[in-house]
Amino acid sequence: FKLPSPEDTVYSSHSLSCGSESSDGSKGSDSSCGSQSPEVSGGSKEHMPLFEILRTRRSVRRYSAEEISAECLSYLLWASCGVSGDSDEFRTAPSAGAIHPVETYISVQNCSWLPVKNGIWYYHPTTHELSLVSEGTDAVAGLGRACMMQPQVLRAPVVFFWTAKPYRAVWKYGTRGYRDIFLDAGHICQNLYLAGVDAGIGVCAINAFADEAVKVILHLPEDETVVYAATCGHKRQ
Repeated sequence: FKLPSPEDTVYSSHSLSCGSESSDGSKGSDSSCGSQSPEVSGGSKEHMPLFEILRTRRSVRRYSAEEISAECLSYLLWASCGVSGDSDEFRTAPSAGAIHPVETYISVQNCSWLPVKNGIWYYHPTTHELSLVSEGTDAVAGLGRACMMQPQVLRAPVVFFWTAKPYRAVWKYGTRGYRDIFLDAGHICQNLYLAGVDAGIGVCAINAFADEAVKVILHLPEDETVVYAATCGHKRQ
């Protein structure tokens, strides 16, 4: 599913271009990067000052029933870990050695604009697209159970899950690469938090989940593991 480019959303304001597909074994799309990746030129929404974003950032656990729009989700995905330069090594979140071992999945429920109302998707940062992993309420509900039935997970319209293939970092940095993976995931989640404040979306990072259960539901291969998660939604008044 091709997401709206950040240049088409009301949140875009900075210039960037996209480079070539990575050769590091990441789950890239067959689509041409030049035609799919965002080329941000300027948006109609005035961004919040960084100081104000940092001052007002909070973890938000109570969400309304309002869905997150395509434009807003596009912005959140790009801001968290999207391509931001003339090569896919340059992204909005830093990564040790520009290796980017962390992958992004999202669980979406009650969505009117995606091809399926409830489902789990994989995000391709180099092409700014989503690929369907599984559809239906069973998969989404299964992730809720795997996350210990936390209310914010059950109610959130979108839940981010970050996974990693350790070999991408370990081949270069040895055992220290494991530390780098968790640092990278933290950078990505903080980007999501800050973009959420800017877009009026509440975010709450979570680390309470059954790793193997989430891994099964996301259909991860043996060499990939779950490292972090975060819920997103409009704050309930």
